[in-house]
Amino acid sequence: MRSSVSYILSSSTSEPNMSHPDYEQYSHDHAALLVLVRHIGSQLKSKTFTKFYDRISKLNSVRITDSTGNVRNILVRYIKEHPVENNDWGDFQTHRRLLGLVSLGKYDSQQELNEICRVHESLKVKYTNTLFDSRCILFGPTKEGGSSPETSSPSDSSTSSVIEETVEKFTTPSNFKTRGLFYDESGACADLESQIVEFINSLFWVLESKRLERSREKLERVSLLLAPFEKKDFVGLDMESRNNKKKCTGRMTKHLGDLCLQAGLLAESLVYYGGAADTLKTVNDWLWLGAAYEGLCAASALVLYPEMQRNVPLQRNASLQEGSSPKKTVVSNTLDIGTKKASIPNTLAPEDISKRYREAIIHYSKYQNAGIIETEASFKAARIAVEQNHSLQAASFLQNVVYINLTLSEQEKIQRFETLAELYTQIGFTRKAAFCQRLAATRYVSPQNPAPNWNRCYNLMLQSLPGHRLSLDPAEMREVEQGWPVLQIQLLQELVVAAKRMGHSALATRHMTFLLQTMWHHLSPTEQKELSIQLQALSAQCEGSPVPLVLDNGIVIPPANLTNIPVCHTYTLRNLQPHLQPRKIQAVKQDTGPFLFTPIHFGSLDRRSGSTDHTKMGLFV
Repeated sequence: MRSSVSYILSSSTSEPNMSHPDYEQYSHDHAALLVLVRHIGSQLKSKTFTKFYDRISKLNSVRITDSTGNVRNILVRYIKEHPVENNDWGDFQTHRRLLGLVSLGKYDSQQELNEICRVHESLKVKYTNTLFDSRCILFGPTKEGGSSPETSSPSDSSTSSVIEETVEKFTTPSNFKTRGLFYDESGACADLESQIVEFINSLFWVLESKRLERSREKLERVSLLLAPFEKKDFVGLDMESRNNKKKCTGRMTKHLGDLCLQAGLLAESLVYYGGAADTLKTVNDWLWLGAAYEGLCAASALVLYPEMQRNVPLQRNASLQEGSSPKKTVVSNTLDIGTKKASIPNTLAPEDISKRYREAIIHYSKYQNAGIIETEASFKAARIAVEQNHSLQAASFLQNVVYINLTLSEQEKIQRFETLAELYTQIGFTRKAAFCQRLAATRYVSPQNPAPNWNRCYNLMLQSLPGHRLSLDPAEMREVEQGWPVLQIQLLQELVVAAKRMGHSALATRHMTFLLQTMWHHLSPTEQKELSIQLQALSAQCEGSPVPLVLDNGIVIPPANLTNIPVCHTYTLRNLQPHLQPRKIQAVKQDTGPFLFTPIHFGSLDRRSGSTDHTKMGLFV
C-alpha cells in the first residue's frame, strides 16, 4: 500500500509532526466533540475519579434540537490525556481539536480549593486556542469532616451546590471564571448527568455558530488552511494563482464538511466532502484529498453502521476459555444497508468505503510528516472492515501499519502492538495476534523502557499461548501435538524468566516442569541437561505441590507432573546384597515309622482336613 519511495523517506525529521498517535480512534470519532476529563489534585482517589469518569463517559450521544426545530444527534468523545500539539492539526481535521474540558478535584480546605481552581484555569490557558467551554467538578469535605461545600461563583453562570448544614464556608477565587459543580463525594450526585448534558449543549451551540460563520464566507476569498508542516512550503508563493485559489476553495469546502459532520448534519457533510474531493483532485493536493476521502468514508460509515462503537470492558467469566475473547460480528443484511444508503444521498456503498480509505492512505503515504495520520487511518479502515466481516481487507490495512516507520516512545510502541493484536484476534488471525502480543511484552521490559513492567510482560506472553498452539494443561498437549516446537520452547523459557523476575518461584517452577514434560522429545541432550539443572535450582526455592496455581487476575495454572521422565532405555540384572538375597530352607524329613498296608484308613478325615503343606514352606526376605 505504501510506495517504496515514501517508505525510504519516512525517517525522523525536525518537521512539526503530530505529537502522539491515537490508536483507539474509530471513524465515528470524526463526528464527535472532543472533551478532556482531567484528575486535579492529590486528595481525590483514583478509584473515585474512575467511577465518575465512567459515569460521564456514558453520555456519549446527546440529542439536541436546533434553531429550525430539527433534532440532531451529537456525539461526544471523552479522553483523559490530550497533547496540546495535536490541536495544531485542528484545521486539517476538526475532530482533533479539544473543544471541552471537565476537571475533577477534591479539597478539604480553602487553600486546596484555590489550588484546584488555579490548575483548572491553567489548563484552560493551555488549550485556549480551541477550547469552547469548561466545567470544574469539586468534591468538598463531608458532614463528618465538620464542614460542607458552598460556593459563590463570580461568573454569570450558575453554580450547583450540595445543601447541607454548613460549619465553614468555602468560596472560589475571584479569578476563577468557570462554572463549578460542587458535590459530596459519597453522595448520589443526582444532577451530574443533566449538568454534563447542559455542558454539551453549550459546546454544540458554539460549534454551530462557527459553522454558520464559515458557511457565510465567500469561497473565493477564504484564506488557505494549512497542516502544521505545510506552513513553510507556502511562504513567498503567489496565492492569487489559479491553482492556489482552487486549493483554498477545496480545503475550506472540506473544512465545512468536518464542521457539518460534528454538528450532526450528515447529508450536508457528504455534499461538502464530495465537492472538496473533486476540487482538490484537479490541483493534485494529495494530503487534503486524502482527508476529504477519509471524511467521506467516516460520514458514510456513520450512516451505514451507526452501532459501531468501542468494546465495553468485560468482567472475567469462569466459562470464558483461555485465550478467547468476545468478538462482536454485526453483519447488516443487504436490504438494511440499501435502505440506509437511500435515506441520505451521496452515501458511499460498503465496498466503496474500503476503496476510498485505501486511496486516502496512499495519499497520506506520500508525505513523511503524515505518518501518524496514515497509521490512524489504517486502524480506522481496519475497524470498518471488521464491522463488514471482511477479514482479508482488515488484515491488509493492519499490515500497512507495520510498514510505517515512526519515531515513537516505548509506551506508544506497546500501544501499537497491543492494538494490532486486538484487531488480529477479532478477525481470527491468532498467530499474528500472538506475535504482536510477544512484541508488546518484550517492549515492556526492553532496556529503553524507563519503567520495566514484568507483570504486564508475563500476562501478555500468557495471552499469546493459544496463538502458538500451546495449552497450559499437559493432558491437552499430549492429545493434540501441533504448532512449532522451537518457537514454543522459546516462549516457555521466556515465561519462566518473566515469572522469576516477578518473584514468583512457584510459577517459574510450574512452567519449567511443563516445558520438560511436554517438550522433552524436542530438546537436544544438552538442552535437556541445562533445563533439568534449572528446574533443580528453581524447585529448591519453593515448595512443590501438584495443585493449581491461581494468579491475581483469576487465571488458573494447572498442575504439571513429570510422568514421562526419567525414561528407562536399557537395564542390567544385578545380584542383591547378601542380606537381601532369598535363601532356600531345607525341610527335615519326618520319621513316620514302618510302612503297613491296610484298606482301613485310620484318621483319614483328620489328614485330609489339613490344608497346610509344611513341606512347601519357604522364607522370603
